[in-house]
Amino acid sequence: MRNRREVLRVLGGLLVAGPALAQHMGHGAESPAPVGGMRVAPKPIPWEEGTCAFCGMPIKTPEGAWRGRTFPKGFFEQTYSQIAFERPRPAPHDPKQVVEALHFESIACMVNYAWVHGLKDGDGATFYVTDRGAYDANRPQESVRLIPARQATYYWGEKMMVVMNAKLLAFASAKAAQEFAERNKAQHGRQRFYSFQTLLDLAPLPEMNLVALLARHAGLLGEKGAGH
Repeated sequence: MRNRREVLRVLGGLLVAGPALAQHMGHGAESPAPVGGMRVAPKPIPWEEGTCAFCGMPIKTPEGAWRGRTFPKGFFEQTYSQIAFERPRPAPHDPKQVVEALHFESIACMVNYAWVHGLKDGDGATFYVTDRGAYDANRPQESVRLIPARQATYYWGEKMMVVMNAKLLAFASAKAAQEFAERNKAQHGRQRFYSFQTLLDLAPLPEMNLVALLARHAGLLGEKGAGH
């Protein structure tokens, strides 16, 4: 885990470099995906009561209005991600409880949580993402197919709207990602493809409330400091 001084230094840089990070997401070069490392099976997804371990939002799309907004059916589920642990460990906000996995409603939330807490894929944990190519918005929870994050191809669309405005989706194959990009070229503007290693290299990834969320997880802010 990074110490507070290191996180503070990074947070200071993000205040002035945040826009540059977002721009870099549109021009990054592809890097090889992580290889090797142990594999932990994914854990059951707590759709009804689960919340994101990084930002606190529901992992299931709320029915009706939520915080003043109404989201399309399945909007949250399409970017669900998970870190499954080899051995149970204390829950992030309640050390008296143990968890077998952490759940996230955004790919960026998972990467950013891992960055600030020093978690590594293949080292006592396996990272999973939802295959957007197999996803059906009419059957959002039933169609979520988890694939190892290290094997996925990631699509970035400049104008694409997903939770936390992270602009990222995951696909089981490069072909599926390219076909999705072609279908949405007019709506999404600039488009790029990334490996999981690239996302890790770029972390922390731009998304809503990033600085406050990183500060909260570093212990620099209370629970109310992150805001939404």
